[in-house]
Amino acid sequence: MLDTLKKLQYGARVLLSRNGSLEMVDVRGRPTQLQHGGSGPPLVYLHSALGETLWLPFLDKWSKSFEVFAPAHPGFAKSAGIENIASIEDLAFHYVEVFDALGLQKVTLGGVSLGGWVAAEFAVRWPERVERLWLSGAPGLWLEGVPLFDLFRYGQDVRKLRQAMFHDPEGYQATMILKEMSALSEETLLAAYQSMAALARLVWERPYSPRLAERLYRIQCPTLVVWGESDRLVPLDYGREYQRLIPHARLEVMRNCGHFPMFEQEAAFVDLISRFAAGAS
Repeated sequence: MLDTLKKLQYGARVLLSRNGSLEMVDVRGRPTQLQHGGSGPPLVYLHSALGETLWLPFLDKWSKSFEVFAPAHPGFAKSAGIENIASIEDLAFHYVEVFDALGLQKVTLGGVSLGGWVAAEFAVRWPERVERLWLSGAPGLWLEGVPLFDLFRYGQDVRKLRQAMFHDPEGYQATMILKEMSALSEETLLAAYQSMAALARLVWERPYSPRLAERLYRIQCPTLVVWGESDRLVPLDYGREYQRLIPHARLEVMRNCGHFPMFEQEAAFVDLISRFAAGAS
């Protein structure tokens, strides 16, 4: 009963998060979905493979201090152009064109999971366009003996997914975000299939970038690496490796948190990124 109430409360918070608007942006002929809102210094959020492409409460909170841009990757939501994207590198080049289309010269850039990986790839190529960088739960590196969770093998095993992604796999966030397949609508199943197909196009052959580790030295801006202590999808060792390889990076480990801090530890996560983006220590 309590979990049901919490789910309803979160749904109400989504409905009451009204600072953002849904826009479609033309990026060199590719329609790109953008959630956009707020005022202040620009903050760009790149989403995970979960496909959190709505205007969600954590974005709404940031929008009270920043102008928030949250685009959907090609192949997710209403963004087109996945047929032209064959690698994470292609996705990074897509985003420099998104920045150009939006007139963004220098931003705070960050993302969770897949979005964090793309943010790192962007920052090593165009460091002059990143004021501050943050990453959370990002794959992209290769660590011998520290395997990533196999999303494609266990993608339909909801219980295994929850165990990999959440500190509390039976908590209301886990059961709200990852519902049993039988409880999903046809529209939701189609969106999930679309997201997995886009992800497979990017990482099926190789779930890491062979050259990323040797290029991370190019990131010269302040960098914050945020990781859930209980992340079993992309283990904490990857966060430690990002911190080691990126100059001026610091690592913040979030207790009682898995792969999605914007859900399991929303208040602490929003505050941490807000203070970092504002230049606070």
